[in-house]
Amino acid sequence: MPIDSSLSYYTNQVLEWPKLLDALGQEAASSLGKERCASLSLAQDLATALSLQAETKEMMTVLEGDYPLPLLAFPDIRDILLRVSKEGMLDGTDLRDISLVLGLGHIAKSVLQYHAEHCPTLILHGQVLQDLAWVKRSIDHCIDPHGELRETATPELLELTHKSQALRQTMRRKLEAMLASQEYEEPLQEKFFAEREGRYVIPVKSERQHEVDGIVHDISSSGATVFIEPRHLIELNNAIKFADLQVAQETRRILQDLSTLVMGYVSAIQENVMELIKLDCLMAKAKLSKKLQGVPIKLVSQQVIRLYQARHPLLMLTKEVVVSNSINIEGNTRMFIISGPNAGGKTVSLKMVGLIALMVRMGLFPPCSPDSEIGLFHQVYADIGDTQDLAKDLSSFSGHIVNMIGLLKDIADRSHAKSGATLVLLDEVGSSTDPVEGAALAEALLCHLSQQGCTVLVTTHYPSLKTLALRNPMARNASQEFNLETLSPTYRLLDGIPGGSSALEIAGRLGLDREILRHAESLIERKDHDLQQVFQSLQDSQRRLDEDLLKAAYLRNEAHRIHQEAEALKQSIQQQEREDRLRYRKQWQREFSQAQRILNQQLDVLKHEKTPAQARTVQQTFSSLNQQTLEQLSFPQGDIVKPAQEGDWVEIESLGAKGILLEDPAGKKLVAIQAGSRILKTSPRGLRVIPVPARTVGAKAPPQRAYHTHSTVFESAGPMSYQENLDVRGFRVEECLERVESALDRAMASQTKFVKVIHGRGTGALQASIRDYCHSSPYIKMFRAGEASEGGEGVTIIELK
Repeated sequence: MPIDSSLSYYTNQVLEWPKLLDALGQEAASSLGKERCASLSLAQDLATALSLQAETKEMMTVLEGDYPLPLLAFPDIRDILLRVSKEGMLDGTDLRDISLVLGLGHIAKSVLQYHAEHCPTLILHGQVLQDLAWVKRSIDHCIDPHGELRETATPELLELTHKSQALRQTMRRKLEAMLASQEYEEPLQEKFFAEREGRYVIPVKSERQHEVDGIVHDISSSGATVFIEPRHLIELNNAIKFADLQVAQETRRILQDLSTLVMGYVSAIQENVMELIKLDCLMAKAKLSKKLQGVPIKLVSQQVIRLYQARHPLLMLTKEVVVSNSINIEGNTRMFIISGPNAGGKTVSLKMVGLIALMVRMGLFPPCSPDSEIGLFHQVYADIGDTQDLAKDLSSFSGHIVNMIGLLKDIADRSHAKSGATLVLLDEVGSSTDPVEGAALAEALLCHLSQQGCTVLVTTHYPSLKTLALRNPMARNASQEFNLETLSPTYRLLDGIPGGSSALEIAGRLGLDREILRHAESLIERKDHDLQQVFQSLQDSQRRLDEDLLKAAYLRNEAHRIHQEAEALKQSIQQQEREDRLRYRKQWQREFSQAQRILNQQLDVLKHEKTPAQARTVQQTFSSLNQQTLEQLSFPQGDIVKPAQEGDWVEIESLGAKGILLEDPAGKKLVAIQAGSRILKTSPRGLRVIPVPARTVGAKAPPQRAYHTHSTVFESAGPMSYQENLDVRGFRVEECLERVESALDRAMASQTKFVKVIHGRGTGALQASIRDYCHSSPYIKMFRAGEASEGGEGVTIIELK
């Protein structure tokens, strides 16, 4: 397997990077895609890494969309293209494979063009793909999906094939007649016929071959049977042979023509193959990222590692439940020291960080929280596990030192070349030798690497390294948690806290004799024992804090959910109250309008009967009722968001009219309102402040002149103005008539004489419905179309009785 230049063979193996590449290759559909997955190189700059990440993200979008890419399971046609480029003739299977590749290229290009708007990076692959669908159609017309030549490939081939089949059918009939004949019953060995060298023959007993006149073509292995072509069938056999030769000749001509066609597009097909390989590999990345439950994370140029809820990628492929951990290395921190018990997950944490650092450089999504962040480490070194090599006379300690020497030399060379950030992963650094000397050597090595600008993650059991963070601001502690109650590791990484090795506890859990354990405890120096107790106490405190934090977060979320539900319920009740009030208000308004029409009819009767005194009395009573109704239809005090003030936009709830309040309503029974081309006066209790309509923002009402009629005042706007203007353009007929009826009710209530309805010309439906209504209304004295200056046929002028 090829090794990336920024990744040594040893690091490649100890991090188990080949296993992840194998998992990637298994997601590819083609053999060429698997090869590419195994040989992918790592991005050497941030821009390339971000581009690879964008490609994977877009591919996941495509695969999860309504028009995904098909499975790119295409054959390897590189040798076929090489052969045809040298003017070689292709057979049917070769052409079928080429057709398959061309078909996938056509579909892939179409899919990528469909997703072009949301996939600007992937579309670049689609632009490289050349649409050779017509070449595929030419091949498919002649070659079937099994790689066989269709007899309908050309009219000549169809005619020759049918001729050959007819001759063979004739031959079979004659042979079947011979086999059934009494004449050949004795000479025949068995009643069947066969083909030898392309000619039809019958099996004859060798001792009676002289009884059948013909040509001998073969003899059985036992010598008991001779295969003879009867003489009277020679001419028919010749005809069949000639027809077969014609078919073969036409077949060669067709295959040669198709080969020549393909030869003219070898370069384009080769480019398509390369793009399909890349797309297959991209699909593998997207599928593996999804299987790992990976997400795109932020990539930065700084040497930072902020991995939240991260999990080991290989464990995600083999385990149902994987403990997640968070690792935070930023600022001045250059040494991250992980301590804790054996088999507690320290090495797993090292490998996890190393694999994630490599994955982001390949465009693979790591399994962690989306708010995670990591720098681009151009070099990754790892020294993990036992490096003993008896063939080279290297002990475990010597092997580690040799690796360190090579590492330091490589880092020094690369630092001179300014080749980017370096991540170093060391497992049990300084182990396999005297603990005092090993600890001192380990600390010196870590300090040197950090001074060289490397980010170092190290596991250890040395107490002096666990306390290094107290002496060196570039060091930070972490530990793998160990549960003393169950005497087992939890695999949780505790940031900022060193951990004890818990060797005696683990040995006891595994069954070591208690007497030996008590003796061992007595041999531990008091200060070391106290240090272990401190570490354990810190871990216990951290665990309790984490549990309390989880409970607090749960309770906070519950409180937030309950608050949202209560708020939603409150809004629902308020909305229902508003709807009920509006419904009742509209009902009252309809009833009042009905009563108003009845009163107006009575007024008309009194006027016609020449009783003006009674008419005035009824009119005064009606005005009083009008004022009381306006007050009853006003909003309850609780619904008024703020008191109306001079200059506010308000709505008269009883009439539905909207306008600008022209005076301060304080202490007044009636207030003036500028409503379009008119001025109304009404009770301030029936007003509701509304937002300023968008089309009127900044507009100023011109000064108006008004005259009084009962409780409402209307503008006198000149000879061409109307006391009620209603615009119903854009409404349906039913809505239009409802608005006209409401406008007439308002006009009747305010003793308005003229109403102008603007309906436009359009299809004429609104005009016809309005004028039909006017014909049937008992309150309308007359109506007419508008004059040219009034709007012509686009308006209807109504005069009330």
